[in-house]
Amino acid sequence: MPSYFKENKLEILQLPPTAFSELLRSVDPIEAIQKDQDPLGDIWVDPAMADWSPLGALVNNYGVRKRNTELYPLVHEAAFRRFRAGSPLLLSDYKVLLRYAGSISDPLLARKIWFHMNVSEKMWERQTDLYAEFLKARFLTEPLYTQNNRHDFRVKPVNLFPEKRFLPYFTPDNLSQLRQMNFDETNKRLDRFGQNPGAEHKVEYLMRMLRRRSPVDLVFGTARNRLHLLSEEFVCAALIAYARTGVMEDVQSVLYFNYKIDVSGSIETGNLSITGGRRDFLPGSPMAPTTRLLQTIATCYGSNGMIAMACKMLDHVSAVYRLPIPSSVWFELLEWAYIHTSPRAAKEWKIVSIPGRRLHRNAVQLIWDTMTSPPYNATPGFPQYKIYVEWLIKNNKIERAMQIMLDLEPLYRKRVEELQSLYPFHALDQAAFNHSPAHDTLLWEKSLLRKDYVVHTFAKWFSLLFKRIKSPVHLPGPKPPKIFPSHDISTRLIPQLIHAFQGLLPDTIHYEIPTGVIRFKRGVGAAQGFRAEKRWTEVKKAAVVSMDLRPETARGFNRLREHSFDLTGEELQRAAGETVETLRPRAVDREGLEELVEEILGMDEMAREEREEGQLEADGDVMDLARRRGRTVEEEVKRAERKRAEKVLRLLT
Repeated sequence: MPSYFKENKLEILQLPPTAFSELLRSVDPIEAIQKDQDPLGDIWVDPAMADWSPLGALVNNYGVRKRNTELYPLVHEAAFRRFRAGSPLLLSDYKVLLRYAGSISDPLLARKIWFHMNVSEKMWERQTDLYAEFLKARFLTEPLYTQNNRHDFRVKPVNLFPEKRFLPYFTPDNLSQLRQMNFDETNKRLDRFGQNPGAEHKVEYLMRMLRRRSPVDLVFGTARNRLHLLSEEFVCAALIAYARTGVMEDVQSVLYFNYKIDVSGSIETGNLSITGGRRDFLPGSPMAPTTRLLQTIATCYGSNGMIAMACKMLDHVSAVYRLPIPSSVWFELLEWAYIHTSPRAAKEWKIVSIPGRRLHRNAVQLIWDTMTSPPYNATPGFPQYKIYVEWLIKNNKIERAMQIMLDLEPLYRKRVEELQSLYPFHALDQAAFNHSPAHDTLLWEKSLLRKDYVVHTFAKWFSLLFKRIKSPVHLPGPKPPKIFPSHDISTRLIPQLIHAFQGLLPDTIHYEIPTGVIRFKRGVGAAQGFRAEKRWTEVKKAAVVSMDLRPETARGFNRLREHSFDLTGEELQRAAGETVETLRPRAVDREGLEELVEEILGMDEMAREEREEGQLEADGDVMDLARRRGRTVEEEVKRAERKRAEKVLRLLT
């Protein structure tokens, strides 16, 4: 699709308005790209993952998906070139443009597109759905618009200072302390995740841009005063936009104005009361509550650290409207609890001491126990286990974390088996047609990225785990001693982990026990360890013939074009991953692979017989060639096999 926009600029200008609108809808970042072309899905590529795993190739320096950033300039050029040529843009065209502005996390661009509707005289044709799209893009209320990044979109106490409601909680001392903490965090970060992509020459965090209430009041009030029929989609977008400011009274006012849900009392004093709930919705009403409202409530209160309030509000709304709380709501609350119980966030809320914003250190465990027990019975996925295991390790619950890691080993094997089953078909499509069908390519890339995601997560767990397992050192000061492993951990669980995940551990492993330090380095014949390379896009990898699933060469099947053939037979075999025991890859035999390639290319049995006869003649030619060049027959045979492998490799890549 990008090539179409580049190569057919004149044809696009001549399209009718309805045909052009259909063309834009085919590259809609939500309805088309996210559903059918984005292999990342709902995975958040954090800064560490972008630096140390192949997933970093799909995002730019701001953490924004490259697929959207590369496609938007072409869509923008085509749309506004038509506008300058006298062809008007329809409302559906502006809707797609607003979604692109949100997908690249640029709220200022969304505002420019919105104001452009005044120039094109489309201002009075706006409806509720267009207002909802503008609210989403302007205040980044959708998960795609924040790149599924909740860590950089939490409400910080330092952003609440301009509001009069929070002035009593700030003093010159704690305000300067918060600003110093914010400066230290910004100064130490090497990435630009969570920052404004439109401000290349300065540091401007998106949450600092979204902390003001007046832009939300302007959009929400304009839509309401012009008597537009409000919808649940529009109200939910407004709720999240107000929650970005940190003033939860505005969120509760919107809930009362539209759904008559009244909040009285305080959760700190124990007299909190949530009453009401409008029920006079006609069948098919756009304001009728759905699970979208429950998800919005979890986002609003969770981003402000008010997890207890969120649980009470969810319980009341689900009971009034008879809506089951979906698992995604609990998963979001779990992540917000993990974010706000981090050392930095907990210290920030402790400094200002705003009631209702500080969480108990065991909030993650409480939510985990609640959502996995009746009546909710939510089944956590791997992203939720990622959060839970990291929380267990950081809170010194080492034995429980290691037991979960061992229980998740089948999932790790499953990802590897999926790749092994998909690779032959993908390789044959590449060899026969030089490309794969779109659906098969998306399935292959999704499986590959899920495996990379799982591998990076396990490697991160091991890094955290071995750092926490230390012998106790009682030093003066408030800092507690490091964790001392129990006898069961040091003698049973750690050896089990090392045996189960050899391919994800560093080559040198050491940890402390009561009697000393265990340090060992695996030999040459041992399973290949996890060798991460920072800024992996700059690392040159050797293309291989066999099924290599190690992290540093796992992306080489359909992406790499840099080959390294100066390898001996044993080195090629080792690089191909045939000695990796933990991953158990089925090494693709060269001759078997050639047979599969021949089958897809349509070679029959007669052609194979002719090929065998030609092989016999080639053997005689090899002997003659060896005598002429003064080499032995074995050397000439190895040379021929090497050229043969290069030929098959060119077919695969």
